[in-house]
Amino acid sequence: MHYRVDFKLCMLWTLLVLQVLLVIYYLLVAPSSHMFDYPTSTPKEHEFSFSSSSKPYPIRFVAPSGINAVPYHKKLQGYLTEKSRAILPNTVASKYFVKLNNETVCFERGTDIRYTKRRHAHHMDQTRCECKKGWHGKDCGQPEVIWRAFIASRQKISPRRRKTPRRIIHGFPITGLETTIAEIKLHELSHVVDFFVIGESNHTATGHLKPLYFRHKLQDKGFISEDIRQKLLYIPLTDPLYSDSKTVNHSSAYSKSIRQQLWQRGQVTLTNLRSDDLYIDSTDAYQIPNPKALLFFKLYDGWPLPVAFRLRWSAYGFFWQHPKRTVITPGVYTVGIKADIFHNSPLRIPGYLIPGLEEPEGSSMYELLVGDLNHYGGWYCSWCLEPNDIVTMLQWTPHDNSPIDWDKVNSKKIDAAYVEDLVGTGLWLDGVTPLIRKSQHRDLYFAPEYVTNNTWKYDFLYTNFYSKLDYYN
Repeated sequence: MHYRVDFKLCMLWTLLVLQVLLVIYYLLVAPSSHMFDYPTSTPKEHEFSFSSSSKPYPIRFVAPSGINAVPYHKKLQGYLTEKSRAILPNTVASKYFVKLNNETVCFERGTDIRYTKRRHAHHMDQTRCECKKGWHGKDCGQPEVIWRAFIASRQKISPRRRKTPRRIIHGFPITGLETTIAEIKLHELSHVVDFFVIGESNHTATGHLKPLYFRHKLQDKGFISEDIRQKLLYIPLTDPLYSDSKTVNHSSAYSKSIRQQLWQRGQVTLTNLRSDDLYIDSTDAYQIPNPKALLFFKLYDGWPLPVAFRLRWSAYGFFWQHPKRTVITPGVYTVGIKADIFHNSPLRIPGYLIPGLEEPEGSSMYELLVGDLNHYGGWYCSWCLEPNDIVTMLQWTPHDNSPIDWDKVNSKKIDAAYVEDLVGTGLWLDGVTPLIRKSQHRDLYFAPEYVTNNTWKYDFLYTNFYSKLDYYN
């Protein structure tokens, strides 16, 4: 007897067995969910000043209201949720500094250690820190942007090193399709920010339903690294933010409403919050504060509060700059000041300002402005999206807050090809305002460091693929 072998059936059975084996292997070796326990201790009475003339502001614990603290992170779906409880880490500042002798302590990142030791080899008892280019101060701990901010403030500021670094919480809303710029922001700031609070609404600023795009991206394990997921609280906002979504401009209220919920709901998750912890407030994901400035605020006392950032205003990508050049955004507040001065309400904090164009009431409240026209306090990458996504976002933007004058433009004209032409020729979305071309070779603040180190991943933000010129400067 001859048996006929069905090769197709054999292949199917082989694939099925392999799949079963892969599933069993994954179940056996996949890491189980684990808990993180950071050492905590009762804080000492450090002091810092609200401004140069104010009284010392004592540190205190800020207990979460009505919720029992649980000393661990509970991970759900690869990130933290409101059911989680998180403990902010307590670290020591000494790991950021190098002690050269009994009296000389230098900030390691800002000091040329080799040159310092070589220059003072014969008189180490009189050693002083030799700063790298772009760093200042006795211990080389002040980055250029902070040093210039102190000079411009015309205040007597004497920074003092802290023994225990402040913890930094950064909250920002996701209002549309800005998942790529949010990814950049998370990686750029992850080494200095201790906890991220992100809120995403399933309603647009005009009141229409939309998917939760950022949550969908979070399901992809390759989207952001595991160390960032462990300190990322994601809050889906699924309730309508307004009862009336007619022709009223909701954009400002829309952003503020999300920011309000971010802080009120996010602080409950943190079980060991202290009044001197810093909260970095952003009106949207497109704003990326300078991480060097944040690290300074983390390690030093003696600077005035609150702080605002002057950000470099990029358009479509980092290769174009808006002619207004900068925007001023809300920045750094301590948890204590947010409670005592702003009553825990971002609604009392001004949004971003455009110098020379608008000066809303309350803009003079900031004691320190980080960034100038040459050395920026960060980046504001406006409409940094793919052309198709820009068209979608324009449809979701209330007309009276849109950069396009819809009364003069035929809506059928606004398509991906039209946007590509604007990006290529360097015109703002109004079709009239020319943009300023920037070069990655000559501009010191061309793009965040994470982008310049990963140009292959963010090439459409780094290089203008729609440029009509024969060469790109």
